[in-house]
Amino acid sequence: MNNKKLLSMVLSAAMAATSIFPATVYAAVSGDINGDGVLTSADLDILQGYILGKHDITEEQAKLADLNADQSVDIYDVTALRKKILATDRTLSFKSVTDRMNDGITDALKKLDFQAGGTVVKSTAELKTALSPYFSETVVNNYLKKYNDAFFKDSVLLVKPAYFDPAKYTKNGTLTKLSCGCDNSYAGLYTTGPTVDQGLNIRKEHDFNSASLGQIPPGAKFNITYAHGTANGDFGHVTYNNISGYVNMAFVTKLSSTAPETIAVPDIKVDSVKYSKGTVTVSATEYNASSNVSFAAAVLAQAVVPKKDYYASKAQWTVTTTTTTTTTTTTTTTTCPYPLAKTRMEQKNIKTLKDAFYDCSTKNVTAVYVEWEKDASKLTLQKAADYGFNSRNGNANAVAKGNCYVLAAMFCEMAKLLGYDAHLISGQVPLLAGGYGPHGWVEIIDNGTTYVYDPDYTLETGGNGFALTYGHTVWPLEKISEIK
Repeated sequence: MNNKKLLSMVLSAAMAATSIFPATVYAAVSGDINGDGVLTSADLDILQGYILGKHDITEEQAKLADLNADQSVDIYDVTALRKKILATDRTLSFKSVTDRMNDGITDALKKLDFQAGGTVVKSTAELKTALSPYFSETVVNNYLKKYNDAFFKDSVLLVKPAYFDPAKYTKNGTLTKLSCGCDNSYAGLYTTGPTVDQGLNIRKEHDFNSASLGQIPPGAKFNITYAHGTANGDFGHVTYNNISGYVNMAFVTKLSSTAPETIAVPDIKVDSVKYSKGTVTVSATEYNASSNVSFAAAVLAQAVVPKKDYYASKAQWTVTTTTTTTTTTTTTTTTCPYPLAKTRMEQKNIKTLKDAFYDCSTKNVTAVYVEWEKDASKLTLQKAADYGFNSRNGNANAVAKGNCYVLAAMFCEMAKLLGYDAHLISGQVPLLAGGYGPHGWVEIIDNGTTYVYDPDYTLETGGNGFALTYGHTVWPLEKISEIK
């Protein structure tokens, strides 16, 4: 391959509303609160900071911040700005990294189609799963140290492993391999090594113990046509004084090369990471090596994307990629991971976080005991949410049933579909009758702050339950763990 080739890796994800947009997309429209001509994460930060009372905004900024034109700047405008950004094509900020290696790769990597294998990982466990089929345990562990739990708190990682067989990328000749395993990449003019003082044996076979057919005197020059390495135990094909056999490559010194010029493709450069209509496309370019290499090159292309540019939730899209010789055709099928929550939101026209909260609160849900209430280990987010959604038996106006975990899970799924970084939490809270009891609620991480949303607030806290923070007077608790 003599020219660079464009690679499109198509991944799936729901994205965070914090990237820079071209000025041509928005020209003096609502949302450009800082007036720099583009919608950026800075605009969202200003709006959220104002809502939280961290700073004031000018009258002109207030006009731009009132996205829903209701003459008030509030949490609804934050939601509107976030959704506006989510619906807009954009280029994400990222850092491109490429590692090249010639060991620690598996046969699975050699068989990997160049257009396949790209994926996005959001945890060390996902990274291990993504790399293990293609690299040795040692190589995988090195990447787990590089991209550890601390890394995934702030970033996600797009990875693309690729293997390049030098036999497919050659110039001025062809790399030839014999049935014995030797190839002509080691061909050249040689002399005996510095430790040879009496003569170098020409062996009958590729073996230390095979018979000696003759010797090459110290300092003599000779041609090696094929070999399978240069270590002690690797043998090269040689003919000297009409004697043909094999010499130990550990005891020779190469003077010049007659090997075919073999160019592998040892590098992939990530050019861009773009979001459009629920699809993340990573465009990368593969390059020929700038110097001659004779081994099979493997590379791992990586793109580090800040979490502020990539919303790490389960609200993802399913993407199928079909590749032809000249173009990459992407067929995208959008599938919702929370179909019952999506249906409920459409039935009740739920478009804001507050609407979702009150639909899942005890005003609209009858609290009942559920058999796994005291054992959160048996819970999953979808199991708890489905219990509540299904309890209406298809009647959109019926009151749902469920315990605190069910209420929180239904709200958590809705919040995710609205674009929030929501998490179902299992913990303990003080009871009105005294002591502590198990309880489930939702955390939403927004602009670096963790907020508590408790749809079952009337049972334990007596507060209003909406957008509390840990340490709030009505919210003393002991956090335990997240329910996936």
